[in-house]
Amino acid sequence: MKAVFFDLFETLITEKTRTDFQATAPIHERLGTTKDRSSFWWKENEDAAMRGKFPDCLARFTHLCVAVGSPLTENEIVVAAQEHEVWKSKVLSCVEPQIFEMLRKVRARGLKVGIISNALPEEVLAWRFCPLQDHVDPVVFSCSVGVMKPDREIFELACSRMCVQPSEAYFVGDGSYNELRGAASVGMKAIQAAWYQDRDLEWSGTPPLARVDSIKDLPDLLC
Repeated sequence: MKAVFFDLFETLITEKTRTDFQATAPIHERLGTTKDRSSFWWKENEDAAMRGKFPDCLARFTHLCVAVGSPLTENEIVVAAQEHEVWKSKVLSCVEPQIFEMLRKVRARGLKVGIISNALPEEVLAWRFCPLQDHVDPVVFSCSVGVMKPDREIFELACSRMCVQPSEAYFVGDGSYNELRGAASVGMKAIQAAWYQDRDLEWSGTPPLARVDSIKDLPDLLC
C-alpha cells in the first residue's frame, strides 16, 4: 500500500459534534424560510451544488431564496453569504491535535496522504485557512472537479493525481454519501472512521469493512 485518502468532514474535521459550532441560527432561519422548504430545495439541488453548479455561496443562497420566496433583500442575502463564508473558515481552521499526530504516524509508515471530499465553493475557499493543507498531498474537492462521491471517477482521479493505483490505496471516511462503497468499487481498501460519527453501515462486500473507533488506532491498522 502506498497511500491513504481521507474524507474531510466528520473524518479529519468535525463540525456536527462540536457544541461551539452549533451556536448560530440554522441557515433556513437566516435566509428567512422554513426548515421544510430549505430541506426540499437542498434535496433537489444538493448533487448539482456539490458538483459545482453554483460558483460561490452567494449564488447558491440567491437561488435558494428565490426558489422559496424568501423576504430577504439582495443586500441581506449578500450579508448572509459573507457570514456563512466566515463561519466555514472558522470550521476549517479548527483541527484537533490528535488528528495531526495520527497523520504524522501515517506518513512515518511511508504512506502518502490525500483528501477526497464532497465540498461546496465556500469550503474550498475556506481551505486556505485550514492547517491540514501542510499535511496532505493532493486534495480533490467535488465542486472543483465536477464529480462527487460515491462516483468512481472522483476516486480514480485522486489516485491518478497521487500516481498510485486504487488497489494501492486506502480510503478512510465516516461513510456518508455511500463513500466507502464507492471507494471499494474501484479497488481501494475502505475503512470506516467512526471516531466522530458512529454510523451503522450495511456492508456485504469482500473483504469485510474495517472500522476504527479511535483516531489513535488508525495508524496501526494501516500496518
